[in-house]
Amino acid sequence: MSNKKPISRKRLDWIDQSKGLAILGIIIFHFFQNYPDRIDLVNILDRNGAKWGYAAVDIFFVIAGFNTSYTLAASIKSGKITSLKINWIEWLRKRIIRLYPNYWLAIILSIILLTVWGTINIKSFQDLIFMGIGVPGYQRFKTLNPGFWFFSVILQAYLITPIIFLICKGKAKNILLLGIVIGTIWKIVCITNTGDPYFFIFLLQSNLITSYIFPLCLGLYWGFIYCDYQKFRRIDWEVSIAAFSIGLVMYGFLVLSQIDFEYMIGFDMLFTPLFLLLFYWVCETYINPKLTFKDFNLFSLMGVYSYQIYLIHQPLLFVALPILGGKIALNSYPRVLLAIIAIAILITLYVFVFIQLDNFLGKLMGKITKKSA
Repeated sequence: MSNKKPISRKRLDWIDQSKGLAILGIIIFHFFQNYPDRIDLVNILDRNGAKWGYAAVDIFFVIAGFNTSYTLAASIKSGKITSLKINWIEWLRKRIIRLYPNYWLAIILSIILLTVWGTINIKSFQDLIFMGIGVPGYQRFKTLNPGFWFFSVILQAYLITPIIFLICKGKAKNILLLGIVIGTIWKIVCITNTGDPYFFIFLLQSNLITSYIFPLCLGLYWGFIYCDYQKFRRIDWEVSIAAFSIGLVMYGFLVLSQIDFEYMIGFDMLFTPLFLLLFYWVCETYINPKLTFKDFNLFSLMGVYSYQIYLIHQPLLFVALPILGGKIALNSYPRVLLAIIAIAILITLYVFVFIQLDNFLGKLMGKITKKSA
């Protein structure tokens, strides 16, 4: 890595804002996916929102990789660590401490929510144990909260990151190449298993880190690059635009040919780089300077707590939307608008309570692990 520019140690606002935009897009998609009145507008937004939802999830994995390598590269440049001799055990310990309390709290609150207002579909105590461990998101574990797949896959991402660095010897280009190769091979594996629709979807998305290995490695690569230049380079834009253009041509051909296909079959690899750069551009050009008021930015705040929001928002939608659909006595479109406002308020209150409990559990978990260390 070069030493062209000094490293800025302040928090990168565009990272939080990008996550805030991504989680907002996912919530909107899930809202229309679960809204009970299947009017034309809802159907259109549900059907097309799925693609935005997939793209937003990819952004989370790019950023997870980016944060990891950017922090490590900055520490190397500042002399805090030498080469890439990192204490990976300690690195994993900190992330597990951050992940599990949120996840367990989400399980508890999901059970309470569905016990009071919905139906719990946990079939056995064994299923509950597996869910608590965070095994890949088999369908029977998703019945409580479909969002739990994200915990499982992000946990896998953290567990394999040290292995990626070991295999690639900490070289940014090798990491990117590894992501491209494994990502491509995995798409081929998925395509060859289309005979069983459930197994095909299981392999393709929301269960194994192999489905998101490319965005993770892309983020690891770009973390090193951004640490060197404190911006994305012209070549990053050029290659990303070229890949997107290829994907767009292929995408258009399949649509015009009326060939059924899944977004995750390759298009995520071609589109994700440019999507991340566009998120960066929007945040740096419009959100950060124009939508920040006295150091407060809603998208930044949503980004900081995006992991928590992802884990808990879906059960609330399962419970609240059917109730709202029956209570709001208005015409279809005003009812949708009022339901959006009501859900926004409920999610805000729910997340606030969750965060308070989460902060308490996080501190408690930290004290326990320090004593046992």
